[in-house]
Amino acid sequence: MKDRNTPDTRTTYWKTQIDAWQASGQSQLAFCKANDLNYPNFGYWLRKFRHEGITPAAPRRSSGFVPVVAAALPGELTLRLPSGIELTGVTEKNLPLVEHVLARLG
Repeated sequence: MKDRNTPDTRTTYWKTQIDAWQASGQSQLAFCKANDLNYPNFGYWLRKFRHEGITPAAPRRSSGFVPVVAAALPGELTLRLPSGIELTGVTEKNLPLVEHVLARLG
C-alpha cells in the first residue's frame, strides 16, 4: 500500500485541487480559503503544473475596450467595434445618440 505522502499522491492531490479551482470560477485565494488549502502551496503546484504543461495557463481576459480611431475631421471620431460595425462622425453634439446606439448593440 502506498504511503499517503508520496510524490505521486501529492501530485494527484494537488492536480485534483487545481482542476476543482478552475471549474469553480473563484479566485485562487477564495478557493483556498473555502477549501482550507494553504495558498502558497496552491500557488507552487499551479506554477509547477503550468510549467510542465499539465495545466493550461489562465486565458487572457478581454479588457472590454475597443480601439478608437480619430476621423479625418477635427472634433469627430470613428468607432470601429469588434463586430465590424463602424460609427463615423461622432461628436460631442451627437454623443447621447451614439451612447444610445451602443447600448442597443450591447
